Amino acid sequence: MAELILFLIPSAIYFLVQGRRMRLGRGLAADRLGATWGSRASYLWALVLLVPLGLLGYLAIILIPAEALSTPGVSVATVTSVAAALGVVLRALGEEIFFRGLLGGVFIRRLGFAWGNLLQSAVFLVPHAALLLIDVSLWPILPVQFAAAWLLGWLRNSSGSFVPGALVHAVANLGAGLIAS
Repeated sequence: MAELILFLIPSAIYFLVQGRRMRLGRGLAADRLGATWGSRASYLWALVLLVPLGLLGYLAIILIPAEALSTPGVSVATVTSVAAALGVVLRALGEEIFFRGLLGGVFIRRLGFAWGNLLQSAVFLVPHAALLLIDVSLWPILPVQFAAAWLLGWLRNSSGSFVPGALVHAVANLGAGLIAS
């Protein structure tokens, strides 16, 4: 829950500041954050993306030694309770709001899709790279995180919404957590 709140704060500030500055108001600010429901087609694309994201997550988990996954401080989103599952879902929602909604939206508007999506994907790696401080053998998570961020950035850009990406992100994380449990 704390991560969700931390990821929401910059987006809420953007929404309030941009909502007052723009002549079109908060509706345009919400659109720029991707805070819309998106189209039906975007949810179908989210389902399609679930396959490569699931496969990449599974590949990362099998490449990581079992002892690294059991290291204290490593949370490859193991799902052992309803509370843990809720935490995984809320973390995915927060990451989508911040990385794809706010950063992806700003970067893609300013730099274009190719560079903007690449930049938001790279920035998404920064908090995940801290896992290497715990155990270097967790490295397979990083290319998976980058690829997932790029695909979810594509979905956010094509749909105009972070919601379909948040759903597929949550389901993929829950699936990886069940596999790792």
